[in-house]
Amino acid sequence: MANIPTANLRLAEREVVTLPVSLVLRSEGRQASYEASTINLSLGGACVQTHLKLVPGEWVGIVPKGEFPHAIPSRVVWVRPQDETGLFYLTGVQFLDTQPV
Repeated sequence: MANIPTANLRLAEREVVTLPVSLVLRSEGRQASYEASTINLSLGGACVQTHLKLVPGEWVGIVPKGEFPHAIPSRVVWVRPQDETGLFYLTGVQFLDTQPV
């Protein structure tokens, strides 16, 4: 069987970075904040560990602790359980409205 190369579809390389963040969610005119942490980061997105089971396509703001006064607008791309316990989820997010440097 021939070895077929796979394409790397990522727009930017990811780096392992564990950083405490808050996830900001909006619903019916209300806003709530939840604790989470990053697993890895790139210029275009992140993998976040959270106890929330978010939904692909959902908007979420990401606020790095002590770094920025405003949320980074993001879109949930994928979600999967971190393990069999179902206590935590790994969530891939794409940063929105970001400009390449």
